[in-house]
Amino acid sequence: MKTLFAACLFFCMTAISLADEQGTAVYDGVVLTEDVTWRGSILVRGFVVVAPHATLRIDPGTVVRFAASAAQQLPNLVIQGRLQATGTSEKPVVLTSDRSRPQRASWGGIVLLSTEKRNLLEHCRIEYAETGIDVRFSTVTLKSVSIVQAQTALLSHDGIVQMTGSTVSDSETGIEIYDSEFEGRDTTISSCQRGCLLSRSAVVLASSKIMNNQLTGLETDDCRIKITGGEFSGNVYGARIKGGEGQIGMSRFLQNKQTALHLLGSRIKIQRCLFAENLQDALRTEDGRALLLNNAFSLNGGFNLYNAGSEVVGARQNWWGAADQSLISQKIHDATRNKDTGAVHIFPWLNEKPQLMP
Repeated sequence: MKTLFAACLFFCMTAISLADEQGTAVYDGVVLTEDVTWRGSILVRGFVVVAPHATLRIDPGTVVRFAASAAQQLPNLVIQGRLQATGTSEKPVVLTSDRSRPQRASWGGIVLLSTEKRNLLEHCRIEYAETGIDVRFSTVTLKSVSIVQAQTALLSHDGIVQMTGSTVSDSETGIEIYDSEFEGRDTTISSCQRGCLLSRSAVVLASSKIMNNQLTGLETDDCRIKITGGEFSGNVYGARIKGGEGQIGMSRFLQNKQTALHLLGSRIKIQRCLFAENLQDALRTEDGRALLLNNAFSLNGGFNLYNAGSEVVGARQNWWGAADQSLISQKIHDATRNKDTGAVHIFPWLNEKPQLMP
């Protein structure tokens, strides 16, 4: 046992050096088999792997920079054990590239690899990664985490991810989730090419904003979703929900450039939502599986509701921006306009705008 410990200690001493001039600890292709705490300035060359029984702690104010190894592979941090990166609002933990002019995919990112321990990132900033956080059969909690300038900010396959008070921005894809459980609260996804891509997952979004994304704000495929208090604004397409089931409540769809909400074969209850000032259609449905109740529609450039399927859509007890039937009908596309589409049942409608938020 002593011989093994001495060998591990010798390996670590040869793999880690201290650059006295900058006061920077340098890790070059290291496997951490014991608990380690990082503080101050850290440089990772190539990779650092945290072994299954080890914990890596990163103290407030620590800056971790990643540089390519001699093999020129993207450097990364691989967690098989546990990661506890806990900054503060005044002293966040920063994980970034060592390049003088970094850009997206300047380093690999953080990979959580089959770790179901209590991984936590709090008050952290992750920038210029290929994939900021890559969750594989793992569990992680993100609190007040900012991920910017990534190709993909957050990716999960078969993971459990809780994200609170965080921001994702200026990335090609903000959040990409497959076969996972994802909960996002008080989180903003903005200014990405694609905001959120969610597939075959259980998803909760509460008081979150998906805004100003250049293609689609939210795309789901065969998910179970619950969205409350959300905002979808300024995207090209607000949200596209294919298959699955769930509910959208007390949410706002505002000023999207194309369809604000597009439903394709989804069993979704939409209640107490506002659809306003979208440049094209507010809501488009391909079948009659959705239920609309106590929503408000106003000042949309296209139709308030476009039924593109052959089934009847139930949309009673909503406010359509007017109380006059002829004005309401002008903004509804159904069988009265195209005999190949289904009807939209809107009567009785509300004569005044309902209270949408508690």
